[in-house]
Amino acid sequence: MATLLLLLTPPMVSAALAALVRPYRRVVGWANAILALVSVGSALALWREVLVGRVVTSGPGELLRVDALSALLAFGVSVVGALAAWLGPGLGGEEDYDAAEIRRFRIFVNLFTFTMLFAVSTNNVGFMWIAIEATTITSAVLIPLHLSKASVEASWKYILLSSVGIALAFAGTVLAYVDFVTIVGRQDEALNWPVLVAAAPLLDPEVMRLAFVFVLVGYGTKAGLAPMHTWLPDAHAEAPAPLSAMMSGVLLAVALYAVIRWEAVANAALGAAFIDRFLLGLGLLSL
Repeated sequence: MATLLLLLTPPMVSAALAALVRPYRRVVGWANAILALVSVGSALALWREVLVGRVVTSGPGELLRVDALSALLAFGVSVVGALAAWLGPGLGGEEDYDAAEIRRFRIFVNLFTFTMLFAVSTNNVGFMWIAIEATTITSAVLIPLHLSKASVEASWKYILLSSVGIALAFAGTVLAYVDFVTIVGRQDEALNWPVLVAAAPLLDPEVMRLAFVFVLVGYGTKAGLAPMHTWLPDAHAEAPAPLSAMMSGVLLAVALYAVIRWEAVANAALGAAFIDRFLLGLGLLSL
């Protein structure tokens, strides 16, 4: 439990420091950078635990759960987040930002890091959806760090397309949950993905097929899969370099992580043939 707290807490503390200290002071950037290394160390500690076959769980109803896939993503997010903290505006960045812009960057880049870390460490597909939706909000604020017509337009395009995608993912999540409750009955941990995987063979194949299509298109929009990728060029062109690195380096991977989690449920319910054809088609289209 302590390791998971040390993974998730530092970016929240850094965001709070940046929000409370006005105007921005360089010491806030140093504190952010050092705290980011704490998250990296915690991710490494989690990686060591899962390498020996352990699954780390914590929280009520096993809200947090880290296995090998989660640990890999958490390590990637924490490392890229640490690089953004060390090299971003207000500490290592050489671009011309004023104090208000640096403060905004430090607040939201840490919230962005937290939402991605929470998305890959939560055991609940509902909370995972909330976290991935929150990544849109926390990153969209930073795209127009230097206000311009092009950056604001890119931010709104990103918000619009990502929100449509996340709404489809929500519809898929709700469909799967309703099907689960209808067939298996109400359970406190019904949205925990191991519970969904275990119950998947009992679920209605037609409902699960539709649910997975919604989830795949929804999270696939966030992951930049074609033809839902049109937000990518403008957002990356206008975003500050550290944010662009986080979006391309780990945000897309976090969205694909959600697809992989749901793929396990869909495979158990439908068999691999349907899912593999669908994923192969989108993959070829995205080349």
